[in-house]
Amino acid sequence: MSNYIDTYSVTDLRHKTNEILKLANAKGMVYLVRRSKTEAAIIDLDYLNALREAYEDYLDTLEFDKTIKLKKISLEKHKQSYRKTL
Repeated sequence: MSNYIDTYSVTDLRHKTNEILKLANAKGMVYLVRRSKTEAAIIDLDYLNALREAYEDYLDTLEFDKTIKLKKISLEKHKQSYRKTL
């Protein structure tokens, strides 16, 4: 989603804050440039929340993949080993 048409300088942000925030809301994000280098992005809150949820789902998937590979034991064996520890 690196569309440099939606790039604004920090000076633009000072002078056109409302306009830039509306564009970020409409397009999902806009980039901020300082000294000819892209330094930051202004991201729509809904887009940020969607990214967070997707990342959490990804982490859940990784955790599930780890646990699915664990050795499975029957309930009876688990009960027996539990009784031995008491």
